[in-house]
Amino acid sequence: MLVRYAVALFVLLISGCASFPKSPTLTPDPNWVSATLPNGMRYHLYPIEGEQIELRLIVNVGSLDEEDNERGYAHFIEHMAFNGTRRYPNNSVFEEFAQVGVEFGPDINAVTEYGRTVYQLSLPDHKRLPDALDWFRDISDGMTLDRNEVAGEVGVIFAEWRRDNREDTPWPLKLYDDLIDDSSYIDRDPIGTESTLNRVTAESLRAFYDKWYQANRIQLVVIGGFDVENVKVEIEEEFSSLGTESTLPEPYSILPVDRDTQYPLTLYASQGESPALVVSFKDGEDKYPHTLAEQRDLWLRWMVLDAVQLRLEEQFERENLSHNGLYFNFGFMPGWKVYELSVEFNDIDRPYVLDSVARNIASLRDHGVTLDEFLSLVEQYESRNFFHEDQLPIEVAENVYNDFYYNRLPQSRSEQNDNFNKFLEDIELDDLNRELTRLLKPSNQSLTIVYGKGESIANAEKQRDSYMNTVVNQGEIVKVSYAEVQIPQPEPFVTVTEDAIEMAENIFRWKLPNGMPALYYKMDDSYYETQVVLQAKGGVAAMSTKERAALDLLFETYRNGSVGEVSSNDYSHYLESLGVNIEPQVYGNRHSVSMYVPTEYLLDGLNALRYLVENTTPSEGAFEREKVRLIERINIAQTSPYEVFDRASLNLIYPSPSYESPLTIEDYESVTFEDVTSLFNKLFGDMGYFSVYVVSDEPLLAVQGVVTALLGNLKTTRERTEVKSLIYNQKGGRVVKHLSPEDRTYVEQVFIRSSTPRTVDSVFAEDLLNRVLQTRYNQIVREEYSLSYDPFFSSWTWDGEAVVTTTMTALVSPDKEKELESLWPEIRKALTKPVTKTERNNAARQLIKDWYESQTDPQFLVGSIARYDLWGYDLEGLIFPEQVIERIDNKTLSEMASVLFDDAAFFESILRPINAD
Repeated sequence: MLVRYAVALFVLLISGCASFPKSPTLTPDPNWVSATLPNGMRYHLYPIEGEQIELRLIVNVGSLDEEDNERGYAHFIEHMAFNGTRRYPNNSVFEEFAQVGVEFGPDINAVTEYGRTVYQLSLPDHKRLPDALDWFRDISDGMTLDRNEVAGEVGVIFAEWRRDNREDTPWPLKLYDDLIDDSSYIDRDPIGTESTLNRVTAESLRAFYDKWYQANRIQLVVIGGFDVENVKVEIEEEFSSLGTESTLPEPYSILPVDRDTQYPLTLYASQGESPALVVSFKDGEDKYPHTLAEQRDLWLRWMVLDAVQLRLEEQFERENLSHNGLYFNFGFMPGWKVYELSVEFNDIDRPYVLDSVARNIASLRDHGVTLDEFLSLVEQYESRNFFHEDQLPIEVAENVYNDFYYNRLPQSRSEQNDNFNKFLEDIELDDLNRELTRLLKPSNQSLTIVYGKGESIANAEKQRDSYMNTVVNQGEIVKVSYAEVQIPQPEPFVTVTEDAIEMAENIFRWKLPNGMPALYYKMDDSYYETQVVLQAKGGVAAMSTKERAALDLLFETYRNGSVGEVSSNDYSHYLESLGVNIEPQVYGNRHSVSMYVPTEYLLDGLNALRYLVENTTPSEGAFEREKVRLIERINIAQTSPYEVFDRASLNLIYPSPSYESPLTIEDYESVTFEDVTSLFNKLFGDMGYFSVYVVSDEPLLAVQGVVTALLGNLKTTRERTEVKSLIYNQKGGRVVKHLSPEDRTYVEQVFIRSSTPRTVDSVFAEDLLNRVLQTRYNQIVREEYSLSYDPFFSSWTWDGEAVVTTTMTALVSPDKEKELESLWPEIRKALTKPVTKTERNNAARQLIKDWYESQTDPQFLVGSIARYDLWGYDLEGLIFPEQVIERIDNKTLSEMASVLFDDAAFFESILRPINAD
């Protein structure tokens, strides 16, 4: 049982005890090695087996520390850390760490917040750790802040501002802005203002930098495979001389907004967004759990949010009520705990959604969840591995990032796991229902109604009053129960008929009795999970236009049907109780059914998968409801200028009947229930020409036996699917739209040309070339000319297709469009010049690092094996990627780059502001 303070206090008083027993205090993971230098700087080391290293430098300065004439300075200085320091002049820090595979963005980056600036560096091993510490020391007091570099960076920051600031923002951002409107936060966006950025100088930045980058405001975190004693010596030698105004470490503090901050009654969605409602629940001051009792309270609130969401999702289905999204999460109100229940819907459904939410909230408050709902939640929590102990350095770093908000180091995962398991053992139905009663009180609630663009808000107060009148009344008893699901075993039960052949190291192949090929990858380490994929060629490329429209209705139609004699809700709860997730998927030219299952439930999971494939039945009512919802949602989306622009671009490049051409409202209106069921049967009703792919840590014979027994009798009589080739407009063309509500211009250039079929070598070569050319493109468009903050480049051959598509995008100021236009010849020339050995080697190191980081992810592995096998790529690329990469020299990449734009259909799409010339 959870601690109940009132009862405990009463018992103590009558028994005459002298003191109240305290809940145990949570302790940081003992693996942390922390120290404070004499100058007040703190460092924290967390050694982990393995080679990867994660470093973070956290400085307690952000936009809230700026004066009015300094707005944007903390963020600007963050940029300048990459533009020149004492030991890494100009942009040489990128070149230095690129030599060991470090890539800008995922591996080396930084972020500025309201109250702190965080620098990130990820290394493949400890060899360059001393250099990383050199750079972090330089960041602390050795930025050069060169005048020319500062002047050049202004354009880059304005480009970032153009990307992130919109006139017509999504409604969640409007809600956030409304909540902070009367606080210091509203005028302290880290990006700064046009006025302060235009007036910034190297001298003014230097003054801000010298004032705030002090040793006692800085913390250094190093996580991964290193020798603790050696790193301690290096840190103390490197950082002990760092200057400071005080030797007392400065804690991080959150500036709370006014506790009486009210949620707005109305908001407008941006053009093309769904209307919505938000019910907010305030829950007092935001405090980090310091005791076991507080930690249990936090987990109990997790369960409350999940209980409300589960009830609403199921009741919406029972009431035949559509929605476009339902979420119950922690909200953002600095200093305070608040939870936000958000439901998106079509405007016609607003009164019904409001009424249903109010009735169900009242029911949960007054009567709680049923025993079946409670047990289902507990089973779901038991099946999830919330606090797995085998953490990667990046996972530890993410925990540190969050826990440092509260000035503490993360708790050990083993302790968290033990506490959580004990919490699940002790919690009772009454505990959850008491918390529901407390949190869902009408006095805790506030309603925000999000209207579609152009809708009248005249009846907003009436709708709020109607909601509150319903929610304050005694709730109705809702009886929810789930059947005990017993999935029958297959008949007859088949056994293995042939031995598995080892195709490559740890990869085995055999054929099931029904003819389905099976491929198994045996992982060396234990991950306690198994990934299964059944996959075949086909996908959207094998569909007619009507079938493509039917596809968008298919999943909801079948998700709300039944599986044999089991209802959809009961079947879903059965899977959740096992921790199993089964998901059918349809891609461009392939389709699949994938399953995640804890290895201990592999037999049950495979049996559930088999039963689903053989016995799933659609719901015609769900089809009709989903068709109405989808058509209305598309009608709303098509009012968005961005949707109009995207459709025009796609229509130009991929005219009908290309399987990439946009669908119309008429296409969806013509779809019948029979069209959907026919498409399902075509895709998943027969496993002919499917293959089975499994990744697990179980022994081969165990996996072979259970896969054969449970999938070896699936029907496999379907003929091979004929896949259509991609149709594109070979003449090229141009689309220009003056529709953007923002003062920015989006430019996209696309080149499509024929190519030879892919091999494993060309798959890796394209990856290498993309890394090289994205760097070149970024260097010209962002660094040299400051036109776009994150210009995008890609050039890929599609799996199963004989075309390569090269795309370049930029988001620029309208007055810079002509400059960009004049630069395109220079850009194309730079992209097609020979690839140097240094460029090739840097890209190879990045690719190898990324590849081996992915080898610990069973989901990535099963997807890769299925992909390689389906399209005939040599499995050598999976097992020995370095051998493939070694064969690809800079000459090969140069030849590929040289023909990048040759004989290609050229498309240009431009989205300009509404009032642009």
